[in-house]
Amino acid sequence: MIAGHGDDIHNYDQELKVNFSSNIYQHADLEPLRQHLSECFQLVANYPEPEPRSLERLIAEHEGIDPEGVLVTNGATEAIYLIAQLYRRSVSIIPQPTFSEYADACRVHHHIISDDTDNQLRQLPRDRVYWICNPNNPSGNVLLKPFMDYLVRRSPRYTFVVDQSYEAYTLEPMLEARQMQDVTNLLLLHSFSKTYGVPGLRLGYVTGHPGTIQLLRSLRHPWAVGPLAIEAGKFLLSQGREAVPDLKGYLDEADRLHQALRQLPGVRVFESKTNYMLCELSAASATDLKQYLVREHGLLIRDCSNFQGLNHHFFRVAAQLPEEDDLLVEAIRQYLESL
Repeated sequence: MIAGHGDDIHNYDQELKVNFSSNIYQHADLEPLRQHLSECFQLVANYPEPEPRSLERLIAEHEGIDPEGVLVTNGATEAIYLIAQLYRRSVSIIPQPTFSEYADACRVHHHIISDDTDNQLRQLPRDRVYWICNPNNPSGNVLLKPFMDYLVRRSPRYTFVVDQSYEAYTLEPMLEARQMQDVTNLLLLHSFSKTYGVPGLRLGYVTGHPGTIQLLRSLRHPWAVGPLAIEAGKFLLSQGREAVPDLKGYLDEADRLHQALRQLPGVRVFESKTNYMLCELSAASATDLKQYLVREHGLLIRDCSNFQGLNHHFFRVAAQLPEEDDLLVEAIRQYLESL
């Protein structure tokens, strides 16, 4: 469950120049947050709220929903495991490839798991949980908002868990909690980590029908979210400083990186509506490429060989600064020429 994700920078003793393995923009201006938390450091001398209700109220105001429809979690990952626990021993449909924690959490709680093939669906019970990552990780594809709204509302017998952790990294419209308050079969996952570029804080939240949120709340242990994370969440919401100040400009740079990688012989780059993109090497190994880039250039990419449905030819990168993206393209070019 823990091993095999991107951003495994902790595995390397050498100092890395650029981290392309995480889908998060690495150049967010966190100085105001650092200064604020340094002034609030005394919070660690006391227990935080057993439940981060003060932050939930601020999120509810931000989202325009009932505070009882918000649950702040220790990263979006805690929400995934709580939902899997709530629907323990259910049938879960998880289209692949996608974020591995959905299946891992479902296995822990003894779900029957399907990857959404027609033959499997005909044999499974009709009461199901659908796990949808939108924008999807690792592919970067986005399901359109009208389609998602139609899908959820026309299928009230199914429960839909829609992970919108990367909603701040696409210009495509996403489902909004305020517009889905009347829907009882939907849970939306959100991530401070991605939106504000603070994955180390472990801060996320889930929105949904108050009745379902209350059931999730009853499953969690107290003090799941630390005091500095709660304070950081309040500060970030009040400031409104997302990780990417110019999303269109950033996505234009991601498209430039996409086009540059496509020009490399033996590299296929899949279409993406986000800042990150899935790539496939026609002959070389992504594992070897990753090791080469770390060793020779100090660059870290995401080896995608452990995603279900992918193999050792696949890797993923997220755009960073133009000069850093150019370093990556040139380093991959050198690797391919050395084969």
